[in-house]
Amino acid sequence: MDKRSLWQICGILLLTLLAGIFFNLSNPNRIQFIGDEKNVDYSASDSLLNALRIQDSIQKAADSLMTNSSRREDSLKLLLEQKLKDSLLAVQKDSLKRVQDSVKAAKQKTEDSLKNTQTQSQDIAKPVDIKIDFAKALFDKKHRFIDARDVSDFDAGHIQGALNIPYHDLEKYREKLNSLPKDQVYVTYCSSACDVSIDMAYAMVKMGFKKVYIFHGGWDEWKNAGYP
Repeated sequence: MDKRSLWQICGILLLTLLAGIFFNLSNPNRIQFIGDEKNVDYSASDSLLNALRIQDSIQKAADSLMTNSSRREDSLKLLLEQKLKDSLLAVQKDSLKRVQDSVKAAKQKTEDSLKNTQTQSQDIAKPVDIKIDFAKALFDKKHRFIDARDVSDFDAGHIQGALNIPYHDLEKYREKLNSLPKDQVYVTYCSSACDVSIDMAYAMVKMGFKKVYIFHGGWDEWKNAGYP
């Protein structure tokens, strides 16, 4: 390509460029080669930022409140559990004390009962049931016989030397009976068909007589045997 042709091409390009510029300037919908200055409004951004910060503060406050509430709930739960444990422990201690007191009372009652039984065993001797042969042997040794029948029956017949103390009128004769020595041997009897000799014997034992025998055959058997 020669120099002349190059200049022609450059001239054509220049003309074309100038024509385009002119056309663009004359066109209402022209293309802006240099942009207009933009008007930026940051007020919305600030408002949004403030709203975001407020939201963050509210969220932090809510989280803190929830954390504190959870801690309080845990503390309250621990407090209630401790109170429950303390209450259960107090109940257990009280129940244990009651059981111990009951056991102690029962033990003391048993010991007192044993002491009373031993005392009664020492102080009260149970009357002894005897047959006629032993009754006769006691008679021969001059031991006292107690006739527990009524006065009329006694007057109708009785063992020789017997003392009449009617059981049915015991209160009337109690002073007389109490005047007898309580450490001697006594034989109670009535008739073969009555039991007041038994009642008399036990009454004498309760009054403190130590050696009381019951002759169950009584006056009838004694009389039939021909004894005094």
